[in-house]
Amino acid sequence: MGWNIEYLADQDVVQVTAEGLHDRRTLRELTRDAVVAGHQHRCPRFLVDHRRTRLALGAAEIFDMPRRGEDAGFGPDLRIAILIEADGPTRGDFEFYAVQCGNLGIHVMRLFFDRDQAMEWLTADRA
Repeated sequence: MGWNIEYLADQDVVQVTAEGLHDRRTLRELTRDAVVAGHQHRCPRFLVDHRRTRLALGAAEIFDMPRRGEDAGFGPDLRIAILIEADGPTRGDFEFYAVQCGNLGIHVMRLFFDRDQAMEWLTADRA
């Protein structure tokens, strides 16, 4: 379990690369660290690479994770692209999370299988 966070200055994106087994506690820590980096760089755009992540979460925990209106102080510019494997074992869990976010009116997060497409979405209105 672990993650690396770096600021991609040329694209104005905070990139989080996670790997290993993650439970609710470690995902909260990852999120906290990413938010700190975003504020440090005044960057509301995040690419979270979960292609090498395994989840230790049940459906009830995934259901409870999103929070309505929770933008961590970034406001309307917040965007979160989550990169997953199309045929990975956690795809269903991440898709369930994305649906729950949508159900709660949280439309700042999208799932992607392709890094270039994720980066295009994150930077689309910054040209």
